[in-house]
Amino acid sequence: MKRRLCASVPLWQITLCLSICALLCVAPSCSRKPQPAAQPLVPQVSGTLAIDGLSAPVRIVRDRWGVPHIYAETTADLFIAQGFVQAEDRLFQMDLWRRAAQGRLSEVLGANFIERDAMTRRVQYRGELDAEWASYGADARTIAEAFVRGINAWVAIAQDHRPEMFALAGWSPELWSPNDLVNRTDAFVESGNAIDEVRRAHLSDIVADAIRRVGARPFFVSLAAPVIATSRSKASASDAVPPDSVRLRPDSRDGYVNATRGAALVFSEADAAFENPSTRYLVHLHAPGWNVIGATRPWLPGVAIGHNDRVAWAMTPLSADTQDVVVEPLSSSRRTIVSDAIGVKAAKPFPYSSEFRPNGVVVASDRERGQVFVVRWSGAEPGAAAELGALALDRARTWPEFRAALQRWKMPARRVAYADADGNIGMQDAALIPRRRGGEWRGWVAEEDLPHVFNPTGGTAAAGQPAPSARTDTRPVLFAHLFGIADAARRRFNTGPLAAPLGDDRPVRGSFDAADWDRSRALVAPGQSEWADSAHFRDLAARWSKGEEIPLVFTDEAVAANAETTLRLVPRR
Repeated sequence: MKRRLCASVPLWQITLCLSICALLCVAPSCSRKPQPAAQPLVPQVSGTLAIDGLSAPVRIVRDRWGVPHIYAETTADLFIAQGFVQAEDRLFQMDLWRRAAQGRLSEVLGANFIERDAMTRRVQYRGELDAEWASYGADARTIAEAFVRGINAWVAIAQDHRPEMFALAGWSPELWSPNDLVNRTDAFVESGNAIDEVRRAHLSDIVADAIRRVGARPFFVSLAAPVIATSRSKASASDAVPPDSVRLRPDSRDGYVNATRGAALVFSEADAAFENPSTRYLVHLHAPGWNVIGATRPWLPGVAIGHNDRVAWAMTPLSADTQDVVVEPLSSSRRTIVSDAIGVKAAKPFPYSSEFRPNGVVVASDRERGQVFVVRWSGAEPGAAAELGALALDRARTWPEFRAALQRWKMPARRVAYADADGNIGMQDAALIPRRRGGEWRGWVAEEDLPHVFNPTGGTAAAGQPAPSARTDTRPVLFAHLFGIADAARRRFNTGPLAAPLGDDRPVRGSFDAADWDRSRALVAPGQSEWADSAHFRDLAARWSKGEEIPLVFTDEAVAANAETTLRLVPRR
């Protein structure tokens, strides 16, 4: 007899979910279509703007490629400004990321996302927040609070005058909290070896499917308002291109780093698809104790891949065993049941429950055999939010300092390349990996026991696979946007199709030259801004297609020579 396995959402709830989903699918999408504002809100990138929270003026110079260089007098003001600037350029992307990472997509996208939201919520951190913040560094919480104050300063403006993308999506931005930054979704998805364990143990695909629901990507089936075409969007029309005639994913989902003595540190990084906008953002932070430039996630403070005035670093995904799938008896006295409800657009809140055991969270059950499947992973420990550990890297000035700072990076697992102004290079793995004895976890693998090297024989430290110099798949590439679901929206928001470069076609790449930082280069395609009318919405896609990168200018003189706009943020009195 065929066994029945189920994910941890009960069958009656799944049936109700499908009923709600069907109702929403047949409901007319045009019943309520709020029109976008006659004069849509746009970011202010020049002049003077007063915002709350600053103690002194902050200068923001955007260069010719849309990269902001932020000059502040204090650390708090620096990160208020970073939060403000990144929200100006990417607020809708940030908002959608937060909803996906917190399991709140059903609130705005409907019942299709109930199961995804429920599973995403189950893998979040449940420990003490004081220990969590302390793991990233003594000032990490203070930095996060400042960063969020900056985000909220722009949110306050955007709530009063809703930007185009929020009007099209059908909701308004919400205020942020520092604790929004410490969710575990990105770290869990990028860890990923739980699904490999399911395969190795020959467990049901239902278990793997339940795990895949964590952090599932959002999608739109309709928009809440009509897209207004412009001359800029018409000039980049892509709606007539058949889907099978374009390439939607990079050849490699991994990255590549190469640190060679006497040469620039080279890196590249692939998204799961050619994202529009990119999941990376270039920024330069300058204040007493800070002078760092490079790529971050738009929703995070600091720089994750970059350089300061002494050292440079980049990283690539590392295969590390940080997750286990444990089969346990269905009945157990050592379990905790937590009930909650998921808000659902145009429907009543959806009740669901989560079961936690000493080994982790229950993701699926086999009631006929009296078993449950529990996922245990390192991210349940303090300090495992993805990439927040980079705040410590940004200020390291030597190899020993860098390795000490890297101990604060627990997730996701990475192999990190290093180069400095004295000509040294190195490589260090960073991950929170359990020591296993007899199937039990007995502490953690120490940094010293993880692979590392300093000034290796041969003078090169590399990881990952370099992109091929020529490829057989010559189809053009489309940087597809989530809103690209109708002709007008595709014309306005999609970028491409574009010819792919012959060499590295990964959309995030660059090189850091420790001998002369102004010779460093980078690329985040298709552009820095999510605003379709911005000059920096798709300008870097053309560079990408030509195999080019932009100068990552660093010194005051180079920034001034390439300045495009200057915005002065001042304290609101």
